[in-house]
Amino acid sequence: MSELKSSPRSTPQDRQKMLGILDRFEKQAIAQEELLNSPGNPNLATATDMDMDSHHLGETPGARKTLSAKERNEILRKAIEEEKHEASGHGDSKPEELNDAEKAELEQILEEEHQDLVNRFAGVDLDKESFDTLWAKLTPEEQQEFQEKFMLTGREFGDEDLDLEGSEDVSEEETDQEDRKERHEAKELLREMNETMKRGEMYSETKKKANARTSDDNNNPLLANLDTEDLRAIRDAEISELIPVWRPWWEVEAEEAGQLKKVVVTEVPGDQETEASKAVSSILDSKAQSTPCKELQSSAILTSTHTVLESYVLDEEAMLRPHRSLVQDMEDVKEEQDESLVLMVKEPHPSLIYHVVGLLFAYVATIRVFNGDLKEEPEQVLAYIFDLCPFFAPPPPPSSGSQSNTSKTQLSTPAPVVDVQDFETALAVIQRSSLDSKLWKGDTSRLEMLALLLRDLTLILAKPSRCLFSIRELKQVLNACTEPKTSQAQGSRVQRRLFSKTVLHRLLKKLEFYESFLLCNKTIQQSDRLDRVRTEVVLSGIQVRQEMVGWTKELESVTRVTDSTTQQPSSSSSSKRVLIEEIS
Repeated sequence: MSELKSSPRSTPQDRQKMLGILDRFEKQAIAQEELLNSPGNPNLATATDMDMDSHHLGETPGARKTLSAKERNEILRKAIEEEKHEASGHGDSKPEELNDAEKAELEQILEEEHQDLVNRFAGVDLDKESFDTLWAKLTPEEQQEFQEKFMLTGREFGDEDLDLEGSEDVSEEETDQEDRKERHEAKELLREMNETMKRGEMYSETKKKANARTSDDNNNPLLANLDTEDLRAIRDAEISELIPVWRPWWEVEAEEAGQLKKVVVTEVPGDQETEASKAVSSILDSKAQSTPCKELQSSAILTSTHTVLESYVLDEEAMLRPHRSLVQDMEDVKEEQDESLVLMVKEPHPSLIYHVVGLLFAYVATIRVFNGDLKEEPEQVLAYIFDLCPFFAPPPPPSSGSQSNTSKTQLSTPAPVVDVQDFETALAVIQRSSLDSKLWKGDTSRLEMLALLLRDLTLILAKPSRCLFSIRELKQVLNACTEPKTSQAQGSRVQRRLFSKTVLHRLLKKLEFYESFLLCNKTIQQSDRLDRVRTEVVLSGIQVRQEMVGWTKELESVTRVTDSTTQQPSSSSSSKRVLIEEIS
């Protein structure tokens, strides 16, 4: 015992146990202080009365007699016996109760002990100070209690007078029970302290992470450990993997119906590479030179790896088959039709279906320009459609009109309606309008763009319900143009007034006429007219792709002749795409 008192072992477990004792002392002192400060405490009233009596007798307020060590121990003994009796809750013998004066003295003793503990540990960080420093601040009584509680046996507070030799009479079973109880209490105390320490560590880690996020990326050590795979990922990174690419609704439906085939296409780059690709490739080459043969081969594969893309190819065989059986989906569409819509009774002009197909071609081209968002700028959408499809465009304003008509949109292709008998003629009219348009500038005449739009048009013509959905979406765009303006700015008011209400009303009636035509049983659902038009569109798409292949072959031959003349490597500078696999 004397050796442990003089030189305690500063282990982390002893330090945690001592912190638990200090925490318990502080909680007891706070509880006593709250008890004393409560308004209904009789002890506080007794102390106040005693203070008043002493004041009447001429004594100094707050002064009290200094207790001797024997009197102090006697008061503590009575308090402990009373506390044990209350805790037991039974027993015939009553302990010797404290009088009012002794209770006041007991409260004063507890207050002094609490204040002494606060003064001794003021400004001390319990988490950072060593065990020796904290041990030196304890009184001998506190050190004795700590040793008896956690370092030696299970003797409780107040058992100092017991003889250690007399403990041999205690049975081994009772000793084991007491040991288990004390070990359980010690484990609970350590568990609570560990939870407190873990919460502190979690807070510090959260703070460190927040500081790390605000630091500069150049200070990140992970950037210095980029390997070959990371460099290749940076070089060949595709934005489509990070940002979802918009796809038109008819393409999604066609993929679900099996009308589109997903294929994998590899893109072979030419001699012209970007500066970033060259820099990364040079890094890969330098790493490959300093590696063994196997790593050299893998690095060479990485440098020559091509970009692999996923694409969708139209199932032309399915599109060329008759689809009159697909008109069964028209039953659901008829349930959504407007009640005021009058179905067509008289046989229309044969060129009407090509006018509708021309409008659908302009619809798919415009919706791709705006990435599917047609209601954000509805009047601008109409301007694109009018400039591309002369069959649906309103008549041009009269030449003798006032200058107020200059604020209206003047179409660059105010050609009259042409009587067309096949899709080839309708496509030629649309392409002429695209070349003359200030908005399109001939974009739809490019072979790649034209092939994509013809594929979209084929998918829409595969079902009458898709045609009706497109017409109804255009009606929503026209209705959005006629809605009252919510903005109060005069500038936006001038920009929104591109078309008059009369023009928009006539176009709405025209769309209703097209819708009635598509819903007619005799002209569409009970005939093969839509199948014949779709076949013409598919054949036009095949011709466009043949022109693309022929143009590529001619370009390769010209490049080969030029390279042989100038004695340069015979490699095309343009990118080529080769089909390598088809996924069913």
